[in-house]
Amino acid sequence: MVTLLRALAGLVLGMVVFAGLLYSLVVVNFSQRLEDPEVYNVAISDTDAYNRVYDDVLVDEALAGQTAKLMGDLDIEANEEAVEVLRDVLPPAYLQEQTEKNVERFTGFLRHDRENLEIYLALKEPLERIEPAVLDKVHQIIDELVIEEPTTSGCSLGTLQRLAAESAKPFAQLSDGELPESSPSLRILSTECRQQEFDSWFDLVLDDPAMNSQAALILDSRREEIRGPFIAGDTRAFLKAVADPLVEPLIEDAIADIRRNLQGNDRFDALQWMADESDDLTREDIEEQADTLRDVVSGANGSGRIIALLMVALGCLLMALVHLPKPGEMLRWPGITLLMGSGVCLGVGFVLNSAIPGQIRKAITNAASYSADVPISAIDLSGDLMESFARQVTAGFMPAAVTVMVLGVVLIVASLFAGALMAVARRLLPSSGSNGRSR
Repeated sequence: MVTLLRALAGLVLGMVVFAGLLYSLVVVNFSQRLEDPEVYNVAISDTDAYNRVYDDVLVDEALAGQTAKLMGDLDIEANEEAVEVLRDVLPPAYLQEQTEKNVERFTGFLRHDRENLEIYLALKEPLERIEPAVLDKVHQIIDELVIEEPTTSGCSLGTLQRLAAESAKPFAQLSDGELPESSPSLRILSTECRQQEFDSWFDLVLDDPAMNSQAALILDSRREEIRGPFIAGDTRAFLKAVADPLVEPLIEDAIADIRRNLQGNDRFDALQWMADESDDLTREDIEEQADTLRDVVSGANGSGRIIALLMVALGCLLMALVHLPKPGEMLRWPGITLLMGSGVCLGVGFVLNSAIPGQIRKAITNAASYSADVPISAIDLSGDLMESFARQVTAGFMPAAVTVMVLGVVLIVASLFAGALMAVARRLLPSSGSNGRSR
């Protein structure tokens, strides 16, 4: 009867210890890693996400329209060239800095270091970089234009009118956001002619039917800035002097459109954007779900972890007491339980770490609810990121599990020598006592 009771007690206590080990070695490990910023940063680094944003996502034709809007709808033919501008405006170092700050804000929220969850991008500096970056690209394109220099030059009225008409076309294109493919050379006019006839020629350009009134007013206000490169006969410098005032309003309008969707201090609120884009979620819903996640994680790492450790410690202690007064049994059965329990946890950890990440990636990439405007490259990157993140979150279980396994082995080995150790102790204790009395 006693043997049966011990077996039943051992079975129940073993299940308690197993449950405690599974919770503390697997579940707590998972929840603690959710609070660790390094887990997120390693996942991002492993997928080379910062570079892939430029190399894969932004060059996708599905984003060509959004990319153009950021640059004032300038008609830059190659999307790769537009991405070069964005790389200057939003360099990888900036993306990394903003991402790591948001990771710190999110994990700080989970750790209760922050009262409210805030996920945002500080766009003040990037917005200030848009205009010079776009103008640099326009200048680069102008430097690559084919300009055929004439063999002779003159100053007839016909030549002035022809140059004015041919120049008005690229000027009008620039004012409409189109970049010219060619431009006539100023050297078709002689140096003396350019000096004496600039105002007459410029008035012909401004009055040309191809020019719109707004572009004409803008160029007329910059007449003196344009005069110098025209007289020098530097066609490319002249085009740049004309292009800057015509393109700047387009860029400023684009920046103004962006700022209309931003909060104070040029912040892009990612949570508000998610709520605006969703048909089902409001900002309050997102914050409520975030609070629920924080409570779950805090409970797992706090009271849940303490309870699990108590289950393991008290379960092993009671299991040892069940086998009194047999020292070998008192050590062996807790040792076997710890060894087997940690071994099971190790196996569960390996299964989760190998199976869950791939399933998450498959669920993301195979989802049927994506809009046609979402590029495939962005979906692939999201899948890779979540797979890497899931692998990082479900890792880290091995050190603790191996430590418990070693403890179990130590107890089992100690149980083999428990009888001999107790016999030695019994012989030593009376001897110690008699020595004490003799003194």
